[in-house]
Amino acid sequence: MKKPVIGIAANILIVEGGTMPGIYRAYVNNDYVESIEMGGGIPVLLPVLTNQEDGARFLELVDGLVLSGGYDVAPDLYGEQPSPLQGFTMREVDTQYLQLIREADRRKKPVLGICKGAQMMNVAFGGTLYQDLGSQLTGSFQHVQKAPRGDATHMVDTEEESFIKSITGKRGWVNSFHHQAIKDMAEGFLVTARADDGVVECIERQEGSFMCGVQWHPEMMAKFQNETMINLFRQFILKCMD
Repeated sequence: MKKPVIGIAANILIVEGGTMPGIYRAYVNNDYVESIEMGGGIPVLLPVLTNQEDGARFLELVDGLVLSGGYDVAPDLYGEQPSPLQGFTMREVDTQYLQLIREADRRKKPVLGICKGAQMMNVAFGGTLYQDLGSQLTGSFQHVQKAPRGDATHMVDTEEESFIKSITGKRGWVNSFHHQAIKDMAEGFLVTARADDGVVECIERQEGSFMCGVQWHPEMMAKFQNETMINLFRQFILKCMD
């Protein structure tokens, strides 16, 4: 059986130093590439294109889509003005993410959103975000961990009969590198995992093609041989073979 080809939505990195400051680079962290390989897929990078219609054609070439983490989401995309603690945004990246999500939906291709990828999935279907947890959600705890990227630093509670519960169990350990999070849920999705402070950690689509978004970074944990997170990629890739 052929291995499925998994597209990874890439970001744009602005080089700030060295011999070519200011140059743009198409990139994803290599942890994504390795995690998809460990899960049984063939990873390919989907760079940000100027012509968004051309970018949508990427979905003709892949069996599934991983939305990688990255810069903050532009708040006007969910109807808000920027708060003082809103971080750096890049509209061309956000626009391509939205196009990829909608085209994957149209073509019934499975989607796994990671960190920003989960947030963009929510925004694509009408949901909103906290622009900054520390200033907007009373009682939220540390979600930008002060620990190595592969270490788990807090737990999540999962819902019965959810995809994510089949991966992590009822209580699972995850890492955390975000200051934004899902606020109002998009129609058609359910929250299937939360941190103990109430922050949304996983959403899953209830009808239509498979879509799941996790707020943590499973690729970073998988890189360090975390079997639970390797299995998350493995189970997602199996869905891309249906």
